[in-house]
Amino acid sequence: MDAKHLSKRMQAVADLVPKSDTVADIGSDHAYLPAYLLEQGIVKRAIAGEVVKGPFENAQSEIINQNLSDQMEARMGDGLDVIESDDLVNTITIAGMGGELITDILERGKAKLTMHPVLVLQANVDENTVRKWLANHQYEITGENIVYDAGHYYEMFRAEYVEHKISYSHEELDFGPLLLKEKSDVFKAKWNNKLSKDQFILDKLLISKSHPIEKIKKIKTTITEIEGVLNDHS
Repeated sequence: MDAKHLSKRMQAVADLVPKSDTVADIGSDHAYLPAYLLEQGIVKRAIAGEVVKGPFENAQSEIINQNLSDQMEARMGDGLDVIESDDLVNTITIAGMGGELITDILERGKAKLTMHPVLVLQANVDENTVRKWLANHQYEITGENIVYDAGHYYEMFRAEYVEHKISYSHEELDFGPLLLKEKSDVFKAKWNNKLSKDQFILDKLLISKSHPIEKIKKIKTTITEIEGVLNDHS
């Protein structure tokens, strides 16, 4: 992967980024995503934020290699701390982290969200945690993608601030409000795969000598929920 040839996962993230003046990519690593967004004319200016020295230096090298020094700056800092008020950032991207870490970054950086930038997020796990945080902070999911890349399923979403309260059902938090409506082949493949794994685990638990009742109850609930979604053709 490089700035001109993104992975399927990162391309799906890039596809959700709206035309913007300034984007801040948090946890940018090699800065491939903001470099791509600049080269495609999707954004005019970019900030590549990194908290670790190695990835920060990778971002600096990419900026120089792509001749983007006039449009992009690498900054070392924790989460949204790399954003200054006069940056006028109107889109923030955070990809490739766990959902708990993404929500922690957003929660600790709430002071940097007062201008209500568009958020484009991709969590490797715990996507429902991120969706719940967004709803609690009046960010409505306006775009969602799901892809299978290098042996893993990834979900990514764009969220925009709204004046009204957002309320998502339990299913919408777990499966994605827009993904749930579309039910693409990749969506079905992901959840059929999860269903098979959970059923296998349940079968093992049922014949286990310890017979953990609470764990069995929890996995049965998950299986029922997934089956309900996959069998609902509305």
